[in-house]
Amino acid sequence: MKNKLTAVMQTKRIQRWISRPNHQLVAGLVTPSGRCIWVNGIPANNDRAPDSIYETGSITKTFIGLLLAVGEEKGWWTNSDTLADLVPEWSSSPFAQKTTLLDLATHTSGLPRVPPNMKKTIQDQLDPYANYEEKDLTEAVLSESPREKKAFQYSNYGYGLLGWLLARQLGKSLHNAMTELVFKPLQMNSTGFDVDDMERKIPVYSSKGKPVPHWNFHDCTAGAGGICSTISDMLHYIEANLGLRGKEMAPAFARCHEEYFSIRPDKGIGIGYGWLHFREKDGSLTHWHNGGTYGSSSFASFNRDHGFGLVLLSNYGPNLRSHLPVIGKRPLNLDKIAKLLNEAMLT
Repeated sequence: MKNKLTAVMQTKRIQRWISRPNHQLVAGLVTPSGRCIWVNGIPANNDRAPDSIYETGSITKTFIGLLLAVGEEKGWWTNSDTLADLVPEWSSSPFAQKTTLLDLATHTSGLPRVPPNMKKTIQDQLDPYANYEEKDLTEAVLSESPREKKAFQYSNYGYGLLGWLLARQLGKSLHNAMTELVFKPLQMNSTGFDVDDMERKIPVYSSKGKPVPHWNFHDCTAGAGGICSTISDMLHYIEANLGLRGKEMAPAFARCHEEYFSIRPDKGIGIGYGWLHFREKDGSLTHWHNGGTYGSSSFASFNRDHGFGLVLLSNYGPNLRSHLPVIGKRPLNLDKIAKLLNEAMLT
């Protein structure tokens, strides 16, 4: 398996993509027999894995889903609880009365990608969430109307709201809640929302190589994409999703992996708590999520049927052009590299 992935990452096209100025790409593979790590496509000694801290972007949402599941296992809430159940001050809002935690977790609440009132809070276009506060979230939620029909609509707004609701219910900051209930049990000791060790937090760059700031969040938006982590910690997380560690949390992980909404039944595409999944050609199921800030790209996936998982972390932001229809070959991006690696694992 290691040789297969090394061969993929050392192809000329991927090496050109990796070898951009200041680019630091780390990748990791987990199997029942152990883990392998690559730095810029070159196999690394696992005992000396890079300890740089990366922005994970929207992979954060899978952690918020895990917090939701942990709280359900402990009887603190249910996924059918409404926003009004958790915030009685919102009980006059038809949206809060009708919208459940499950709706937020599966992107079926009808909320748009970002809050409608977010634009007016932005002071730095390169750090868009930095000044969006709890009062802004409350204003946005109370202006919403319930949707009549459930449909998948990806929402950073919704996951920011979900993380804030769960932390509020626990009477803790989101960082402290996640550290106590998720990061520490999984021995993810270099992971969090409030990362103090700035020397280890890797500088980040736009897709064109221009230095950009790290993103900053308040608790009301951090659940959308605020977690920072290392490759070693992220591999701990994937091992736990595969059932290779954190066995006391297995029931919570099982909740996260269930399908709660079918997005494309014909393709076997659905969503659990944060994790998206699709049916492979061999019938196995791959769970995945990607992430991106203006200066970071990330990807995580696992296939429990075949017993392997992948993580890729990059300090270059996504190239939007690589997702658009263009004449000729589209620019490479982290998602495409992850797809090639996943395909190599299944052959």
